[in-house]
Amino acid sequence: MAAIAVSAAGVFWLLASPVSSVTQTREFTVQPGWGGGRIASELQRAGLIRWAPVMIVIANYTDTGDSLKAGTYALSPSMSTREIVRILAAGEALSTDIVVTIPEGMNVWEIDDLLASQRLIVPGSFARTYSANEGMLFPDTYRFDKSLVDNAGEYANARVIGSVLRNAFDAKARGYTNVQIVIASMLEKEAKSAEDMALVAGIVIERQKLGMPLQIDATVAYGWCLARWLPISNNRNCDVTQAPIATEIKIEGPYNTYTRTGLPKGPISNPGLKALDAAAHPKASPYLYYLSTRDGSDIIYSKTLSEHLVNRRKYLGL
Repeated sequence: MAAIAVSAAGVFWLLASPVSSVTQTREFTVQPGWGGGRIASELQRAGLIRWAPVMIVIANYTDTGDSLKAGTYALSPSMSTREIVRILAAGEALSTDIVVTIPEGMNVWEIDDLLASQRLIVPGSFARTYSANEGMLFPDTYRFDKSLVDNAGEYANARVIGSVLRNAFDAKARGYTNVQIVIASMLEKEAKSAEDMALVAGIVIERQKLGMPLQIDATVAYGWCLARWLPISNNRNCDVTQAPIATEIKIEGPYNTYTRTGLPKGPISNPGLKALDAAAHPKASPYLYYLSTRDGSDIIYSKTLSEHLVNRRKYLGL
């Protein structure tokens, strides 16, 4: 009898052993509502376990038969039945979240386009809901539940996502002033490194003190977009890179830093912490002018207008 028992145990553990030595995983989905018997049968059919009844015995023995969770799992034939039961009972499913990275310096229209490309929102819904929050939508990497896609026809998605970005800003950048946010939003368009951002911030502050116009093309482009976008009732977003700067710098407006002195009416992008820190800690220098080389790899600073004009001819051919 003992020999028979040992033999039966050996057969049981053989049937519970891995199907093969292949370690490559494949996705296996446990649908909501499936019971242990259905899960075991589907696993056997998929070639991931040897025999469904053995899995049921193991699940019952480990008191996990009613705890196997729905989800999509990465399983391989090299896993034992006991290991697969443990994974399903622990709910170690693959994440179905949609990961979205919002880069520093994106404006509300660009964020809208990015979210729409991931099918998280109806195109235009985010921009229209959160245009008044420009500058306070924190750029970062976010995870959003895939179930949001199922509701992509509703403005509710834009509100849910927008609230996450606003809360992130409040949590990470609460201490910055409105003036610093506006300056930081311009720095995102004007410089790349922390050092250059601090220098440009210093120039912005000094030109304001002297009553000099800032003459920043990016603010003009934003104003052009805003003027074109507001009257439109459909979901088209505006592309600031298409702004006719040479024409627009001559037209008076709240974002025209050529015709007006001081800062633009509001932020022109959503800055990250590097730009915000530079705006809060501008670096004093003898410079009043700067330009970016054509490839954007460097910023050339000048102390006087004549020096700046020489640099424009040298680096830009203007």
